[in-house]
Amino acid sequence: MNNWRRNYIHLFSIIAFCMLLGACGGDDPWRYDPGAPAQPAGLAATADNGQVMLSWPAADKAASYNIYISTSPGASRVSGTKSASVASTSFIQTGLTNGTTYYFSVSSLNSNSESTPSNEVSATPALLGSYVQGDMEGSWNFNILVTGAGAGWMRGALAVDSSGAVSFSSFLDSSGNTLPPDNLFPSLFLNSGGQVRDSIAGVSNFQGVLAANRKMIIGNSSPDGTSQSLAILQKQVPGVTFSNAGDLQGFGNTGGGSRRFIYHQLSSGSNHEWEFAAGQIGRDQKIQYTTLSAPSNPATPGEKASILNITSDGIVTESRTTAAPQPAAVIDRGVMSADKSVIVGTATDSSGTTPRYILRIYQLVNIIANDPNTFTATDLAGTYDFRALLGGTGTLSSSGTVTINGSGSVAYSSYTDSNGGVTLPADFSLAVDATGNLVNATDLSLLGKLSYFKDMFFMNRTDYSGAYSLIIALKR
Repeated sequence: MNNWRRNYIHLFSIIAFCMLLGACGGDDPWRYDPGAPAQPAGLAATADNGQVMLSWPAADKAASYNIYISTSPGASRVSGTKSASVASTSFIQTGLTNGTTYYFSVSSLNSNSESTPSNEVSATPALLGSYVQGDMEGSWNFNILVTGAGAGWMRGALAVDSSGAVSFSSFLDSSGNTLPPDNLFPSLFLNSGGQVRDSIAGVSNFQGVLAANRKMIIGNSSPDGTSQSLAILQKQVPGVTFSNAGDLQGFGNTGGGSRRFIYHQLSSGSNHEWEFAAGQIGRDQKIQYTTLSAPSNPATPGEKASILNITSDGIVTESRTTAAPQPAAVIDRGVMSADKSVIVGTATDSSGTTPRYILRIYQLVNIIANDPNTFTATDLAGTYDFRALLGGTGTLSSSGTVTINGSGSVAYSSYTDSNGGVTLPADFSLAVDATGNLVNATDLSLLGKLSYFKDMFFMNRTDYSGAYSLIIALKR
């Protein structure tokens, strides 16, 4: 054997041995033997209506996790049923029976093996009862759009204690102010019907409503007595963490393709307008638009002209790439909901001669690989509390309650607006498709979407006066 052949065989043997031991570099636990994954610890469960939210800290050397469920103690690979395999460190188990206690455990796995189960937790889903002030306690992220003379946006984070007192941990507005105005959430009080106010007695500036899942508040206020605002507050849930791989990236061909989204947007300032878009997010976290609609017929951004990123605490940023045409505005700070289905953000569009201010709401259409979630008219039926903000020729906020029957007929049972109007608007109808999109056959400007968990919807439309609106409705 000549020296060349001898050296080649020796080098090949070293590489093969190195790969077997996992010592040749790289950090993909599926491409080499990383060793046994650590047992997950700290599994926590939160019960809700027909579902349980699970979360746990990341386990060392874990490439993914198996979730096991049982209706008796001992949920494991041996005595339980595997419910799902996920890459993230949280999971929402849906389709559960209220009043039944469920037991859960989680194991970690990689190319080497599957770990022993985590600690076992139990939770009992139940219909949510009467609201109590304790439902307000905790930390909340907020995004606010203001229309009218004081047009702009506000965003930040605050905490509410057991007495309803509010303390801000961060604040920023579109003018660069870092201190909140005195009349912004001086307190937050909740009554048994889910109504949120900033004053117990007398006139309350903020008029809001808490979602049935206790994780979102929507409301209107008048920051300066003439301008109107729409506020969205999202609760920070301890133990829920976020990642690009688990919550933003597409799933690849074997997992159902891209992660798809719908967004609704309203702007104020130099250009009052709604905007509605559909698109998808690839494995590279870059956005590709499918449709973009607005009264001004804006240009659709180029393929992969922007990219999304998320931090472990759920803060989402969108930045431009070099692809053209560029989006008019990107969300420089948004917040993902604890259930991983909604992102709410604000931004300033400086592409024109004067700035405009935007509030954008992303709804994710598929949040797990090969997502089976679909919608029917029955899913839309129910009673909803809504809040709306209008801009354009004038500015107006409104609130009230609607009931939607199984055929999509929408009837108002209460209504009030910032001009003192209380006359119930005319009934109308909605149709829902399999992906949850909402349309009205006689009003082509109406573009809506029922949420992934079928507990709220968002809608844009141009009303009879030519005003542009964003409507948010929470199911009771």
